[in-house]
Amino acid sequence: MTQMSGQNSTSTPDRASPGQSALLPVALAASATAFLGLGLAVIAWSRNYVNHNVPLTAALSGELVRFRGRRAGHLAYYAAGPLRKGAPPLVFLHSVNAAASSFEMKPLYDHYAQSRRVIALDLPGYGFSDRSDRTYTPALFRDAILDLIEQELGGVAVDVVALSLSSEFLALAAQARPLLFRTLTFLSATGFSRRSRSLRPNDFLLSLLRMPVWRRPIYDLLTSRPSLRLFLQSSQCTRLDRSLVDYAYATSHQPHAENAPYYFISFKLFTPAILEVYRALPQPCLTIFGQDPFAGYELVGALCNKPNWRIHALTNAGALVHWDEPRAVISLLDAHLVAK
Repeated sequence: MTQMSGQNSTSTPDRASPGQSALLPVALAASATAFLGLGLAVIAWSRNYVNHNVPLTAALSGELVRFRGRRAGHLAYYAAGPLRKGAPPLVFLHSVNAAASSFEMKPLYDHYAQSRRVIALDLPGYGFSDRSDRTYTPALFRDAILDLIEQELGGVAVDVVALSLSSEFLALAAQARPLLFRTLTFLSATGFSRRSRSLRPNDFLLSLLRMPVWRRPIYDLLTSRPSLRLFLQSSQCTRLDRSLVDYAYATSHQPHAENAPYYFISFKLFTPAILEVYRALPQPCLTIFGQDPFAGYELVGALCNKPNWRIHALTNAGALVHWDEPRAVISLLDAHLVAK
């Protein structure tokens, strides 16, 4: 017969043996050395093997015009299509990200250039506009839009289509000068998620990103071809167009290309109260969105009772709705412009 001991058995946590304790500093030191080695390798790769002055061709057809904005500095835009009586210019605003450009608006720009005057603005820090090391704010992007309309388009009331975060800049511009805008269209607009209302500028992150030793190498990692393909494919439901990747790579491999994107990454270009700005807009407004992995739309219902707003969700499209569903977007945009 097996006898049970009357003593209670108490389990105690395993303690590291002296040998294991001695190995811990070694493991930490090895990890730190590996991390440092990787960082140094990335810095060396960026400095010695990455071309930061890739030839940059025009993103769109038509004329490339450069001008100096009174408030936003040196800017550039594309212009094409016939001037038609009764049809004001149709202005396109690309998104803001690590490798944004007017090329993003190509499907709509090319379509409407066949029948009316179209304009595509290179926003500050992107394309052929000024990319210098300056402070980038929502007000700067708002002013760039106003400079374009007031100085280059004669101050006529225009129709404008904005993509992603540029929707916020467009809303701010339309709030500041409502008579300059006939209709507003927002594609995959930011500012309609609960998370967006809690975004705050991160000055520490911006300072960290801008440290000279790794300022460009980090950006080179973000804008490598694999990174760009991953980002752009996650923004589409259809097969990724290689031309999007090619132009994103070229425009992000220019001198000072990292300046504006770092302000974006540090959340300094978002306006937490933008939903209130959207709600107060008096112009006819159209918003179209798909299955966007980077933005939510749970607050878009706040606009349902606004008679000047039309809201459409495309279930088979990603963030780049006009690349995934160009016919659907054009049909909705045509109805919006005609209704005005």
